[in-house]
This record gives sequence, structure tokens and C-alpha cells, in this order.
Amino acid sequence: MIKQTIALFRYQLLGLINGKILLFLLAIYTTAFLGSRFMAELAIINSETIASAAMADFIRYSLVLMLIVSLSHQVAQDYELNQFDRILAMPLSRFQYVLAQVMVMLVFSLILTLPILPLFMLFQDGPLSLYWTIAVFLELVLAGLFAMLAVISLEKLPISVIFTFCLYLLAKAAPLINVIFKQSGAFYEEEKGFVLADWLFSVIDFVLPDVSAFAQNDLLFAVNGFVPALLNQLSTVVVYGLFILFVVLLDFYRKEFNQT
Repeated sequence: MIKQTIALFRYQLLGLINGKILLFLLAIYTTAFLGSRFMAELAIINSETIASAAMADFIRYSLVLMLIVSLSHQVAQDYELNQFDRILAMPLSRFQYVLAQVMVMLVFSLILTLPILPLFMLFQDGPLSLYWTIAVFLELVLAGLFAMLAVISLEKLPISVIFTFCLYLLAKAAPLINVIFKQSGAFYEEEKGFVLADWLFSVIDFVLPDVSAFAQNDLLFAVNGFVPALLNQLSTVVVYGLFILFVVLLDFYRKEFNQT
């Protein structure tokens, strides 16, 4: 079972990593570096910290989008090309396929985030650079799990990418939306539409991971607090990861494929 899973993992990973991906990755980090130097010239105070925060956000969102598109494209191709008919005809279980995809996602996330450490160490100290590298890696893992859930359930590349990225952005914007609802409650508390929207968002916000599940820009301006933030983020990723994998397996096993 282990050898078969590793063989599928290597096959899927080699199909994911290619010259285009590496060129895109180089373009992302080059653009982030040049953009941060421009921001440092514009900033009046805390120029390097502000430039690092801008660079961090650009890298973060670019890598998340790159990961979501790459993983979704790979699984969507297996659907479109009827690869599952051949994969499941071999001595491979659906659990092994999902496990191989998780391994691919973890290794691919690691490859995407490794350049962050030396790049950040040009402008920040070692502990902060290490924190941001690990935090972005965990953030990519969480986004990758949501991408797996979306593409295995929806089966189509455009829909799954849009759904996953919108879900990710909604989770990031949830604190701001909460503030808007609280500040507006005094003016619209008797409006049924507002009450319904507030209730619906409270349900969605309960399901979504909170802001502590992501790399926090505030810590770029702080002296310490990296370890508690990482432990909180790690626990959130583990809890959501186990739940998402359970749902993915449940949905994947109910699907029917024409095995030959």
C-alpha cells in the first residue's frame, strides 16, 4: 500500500512541477522584491517594515492562487480524461489517491514557500523570517485542503478555483465584515433583510477559519509573539484539515466511475 501510494505521489508531483511553474514562481518573487523596494522608497517611517508587509501580502496571495489553480487543474484533468477509470482499475484505493494528493499538496506548498526565508532575511531578522515562512506554508496547506474539497466535489476547474479563492478571501475579510454588521446594527436592527443577512453571515463565519489561521501582518511590526501565533495557526489547520479530509473521502467514495 505504501509503495503504491508513493508511486502515485511521485507521478502526480512530477506532473505538477514543470518549467512554467518555476518561471511563474520566479516572476512572483522577482515582482515582490522589486515592488518592496519601490514601497520602501515611498515610505517615510518604518520603510523596511512597510515594504516587507507589502511584499508579504503580494507573495501570500500570489502563492495561494497559484496553489489553488495548480491542484485544481490536476484533479480536474483526472476527471476530464477519465483517469480514474485507469487509476482505480489498478490495485489502488480511493483513500490512497486522496492520500497521494495530500502529499503532493504538502510538498508543493513547501516548494512554493521555501524562497520566502532567504528573501525575508535580506530585510528582517531570522526569527521573523522563519515565522513568516512557516505561517505562509500553513496558510497554503489550509487553502490547498479547501481546493481539494472543491475540485473533488465540483469536478470542474473554473468553478472550483473561483469557489475556493472566494472562500479564502471571505475568511480573510470576515473580521471586517463583522465590524460592518456591528456598526450598522443600530441603524438597521428593525430591517428583516439586515437581520437575515447578519444571521446568515454569523453561520458562515462560524464555519470559516478565523483570522488566526493565517499569517498575520501585525507580527511584522511586533517584537515577539511568533510561537503562540504559529501554535494557534497549526491547531486550526489540523482541526480543519481532519474535517476536510473526512468530507473529501466521504464524497469521493460515493462517486461512481466506470472501472474497466
